[in-house]
Amino acid sequence: MTDSFTVDVDERNINDILQKSMQTPVLLDFWSGASEACKTIAPLLTTIAEQYQGKFIHAKVDADTHPQISQQLGVQSVPALKLVVKGQLAGELNGAQSEEDIRKFLEPHVGEAPAGEGEDPFVTQIQRARAVGAIDDAISSLESAIKEQPAEMKYQALYADVLMDAQRIDDAEAVINNMGDDPIVPKAKAKVFFVRMIDGAEAAQSLQAKIESEGGDSESRYLLGAYCLLAGQEETGLNLLLSVMMNDRGFKEDGARVALLSAFDYLGTENPLTSKYRRKMFALLH
Repeated sequence: MTDSFTVDVDERNINDILQKSMQTPVLLDFWSGASEACKTIAPLLTTIAEQYQGKFIHAKVDADTHPQISQQLGVQSVPALKLVVKGQLAGELNGAQSEEDIRKFLEPHVGEAPAGEGEDPFVTQIQRARAVGAIDDAISSLESAIKEQPAEMKYQALYADVLMDAQRIDDAEAVINNMGDDPIVPKAKAKVFFVRMIDGAEAAQSLQAKIESEGGDSESRYLLGAYCLLAGQEETGLNLLLSVMMNDRGFKEDGARVALLSAFDYLGTENPLTSKYRRKMFALLH
């Protein structure tokens, strides 16, 4: 493991890392110490991973040391980047790339990098721990920080997020319910709503396969919409929920409309997709 939002991949952890793509996109970075192009692209990837603060996992694979992984994933030359989202290959880049090319490649799946100004080093530390799966460490650090600064609501919200990472949904909801009327509460409650939606649900890649092969029923589209929203594929998720509302208002007693309202809270009023899809929903209702 490195000191940033990056994890080194080998035969022992590759399956666990790919499994993490169900919640957080994974960028597999195949490299070789003998490649000048890899040496050029490496600092760009490190910088981008740091700026994204855990919105994707930068997973480095030494193609010389672990040729079996490269062969299994169809890598023929390095550098090679493969983005895995919800267990599926979402895209790939081969050969030397500019920083702009890498950002354009990532943005449809993980959004734009958060602004770095005023960044809280403690929050960055927690996001690093989450990115590499050190959830227990993140929980322990947050509990200590909250004990020292109980009025710091961003720590409370982050604590709830990490509890959800650990599948402690009831505990996360209890934390959020104790946050009063802080402006970040609606987003936090909306996240709990979507995490509960997919708790125990069929895997996202299976739902995607159903939709691609048969069009998918309302349940498949509803659940995949939640998966997409949580994975940062916001417009895809909104479109899936809107399609259920359009075609099956009786599903879960207009459940897609309720989910869309939660999605607007999750995205926030500053996100242009919120106003865009509020208009679409209004048009369906009237």
